[in-house]
Amino acid sequence: MVQSDILKSALPYIALAATSWYIFKIFIKPFLSPLRKIPGRPYKPFIGNMREALQEEAMSNTINWMKEYNSRIVRFYFLRGEGRVLIADPEMIKHVLVTNSKNYVRMSSDNLRAITPGFLLTLSGDEHHTLRKYLNPAFNSHAVNEFIPVFEKTARKVIHCWEAEMRNLGVLSAHVPAQSFMSRLTLEAICLCGFDYDINSVEEPEQSGAQSFQRILQGFQLRLSKLLPLQWLPTKSNRLAWADLKFLYSTIQNVIAQKRKRLAAGHASNDLLARLLQARDENGNGLTDDCLLDQVCGFLFAGFETTSMNLTWTLLMLAEHPDIQEKVRQEVMTLLPDTNTPVTAKVLDGLTYLTCVIKESLRLFPPASIIFRKAVENDYLGGYLIPAGTPVGISIGALHRLPENWEDPTTFKPERFLEPYDPYKFMPFITGPYMCIGHIFSLTETKVTLALILRHFKLSLTPGYKYRRIRQLTLQPSPPLTLTVQALEHS
Repeated sequence: MVQSDILKSALPYIALAATSWYIFKIFIKPFLSPLRKIPGRPYKPFIGNMREALQEEAMSNTINWMKEYNSRIVRFYFLRGEGRVLIADPEMIKHVLVTNSKNYVRMSSDNLRAITPGFLLTLSGDEHHTLRKYLNPAFNSHAVNEFIPVFEKTARKVIHCWEAEMRNLGVLSAHVPAQSFMSRLTLEAICLCGFDYDINSVEEPEQSGAQSFQRILQGFQLRLSKLLPLQWLPTKSNRLAWADLKFLYSTIQNVIAQKRKRLAAGHASNDLLARLLQARDENGNGLTDDCLLDQVCGFLFAGFETTSMNLTWTLLMLAEHPDIQEKVRQEVMTLLPDTNTPVTAKVLDGLTYLTCVIKESLRLFPPASIIFRKAVENDYLGGYLIPAGTPVGISIGALHRLPENWEDPTTFKPERFLEPYDPYKFMPFITGPYMCIGHIFSLTETKVTLALILRHFKLSLTPGYKYRRIRQLTLQPSPPLTLTVQALEHS
């Protein structure tokens, strides 16, 4: 009774303290922060500058802010009055990602961490370093080259689908949903390379397995991109999404168990899961099943759409620039004189101009156009104090499109990559200890796919197609890319 009376009498003071803290945090603290000295957007409580940012085409807001303030470090406000910093200066980026990388930890989505808590992409520091040592051998160039036949197989499936469409219509050209095909292609490739699972999503997108995987991956791509935690509410669509995720977990767990048995029985396998099952540290310890589950699911989430968007944007650029497209095609036909000539690592090494085209596409349309790190301790960037706990956004999109970094920056000019360039001005996969572990995998798949498509078809945009850049988890064209593909007479 006495305790109850004490609690009742204390409630008004607790409420007053909570209200005072909230008022201080939202209405006073932002004006006392050292971040106020950094040029940037005016403070707005509750929603910050997010409405302004989201109304513009993806990447435009950061570039425009930096030009407006003539500064390559700017301040803006996120939800609930949180001050954040954006940078697009090569030296500042080098400081954050390399020189003082230990002071800047990853800000992986809490949602992604909830889904795959032990995935490499969500880890920082010693945890990341230890796990990466296990994973690196599975993603080096020699290991990835062994997947070239898989990439060729999936690309030829797309080609056969497009050719079949033309035969059915009795024409030499057809309109195709290119972006959808690239998603189906990368899904099939990552399932085959990841854990030797033939989902056949290119040729049979309507079959239940392919639909389930695409619904899971694309659904969670969308949910993970949300600013507000509405995905945790028990709505009908969210309950379905979590049921799908449970299905994915059980499928991968079953694959892991079966793969362990097959390897123990002496059956050879060379997919990523088999490589990870056999990986050992210096003490002979392997990865646990829970860790393996996180890696396989994580690579599906992280790798499925990044490569498909790289392919999509490059196809779009080639369709918009027929002269560049033809130059690439001539290079491809020199190394693949016959349509049935197999693609090899030697062939890929010779595709110099195609490599430049892919890099230029990544410069203009980096799949991850901005990444965030959080300062662990106080630091300085550009002469400004960055307090501990401050989120620092590395704007890859602005870095790649500012005129001091690249001449004529908005023009698609692959030739610029024939000359040496500053690696801190071009980092679609970032750099330093947290550089994307799958970048060789992604680039190799992209190169194989584009080479074969260009060997068989001439590409152009469908009449009236216009797009704008949007950002979910990756940078995407909206509406989704459709192409007119015309069979080459000599193919």
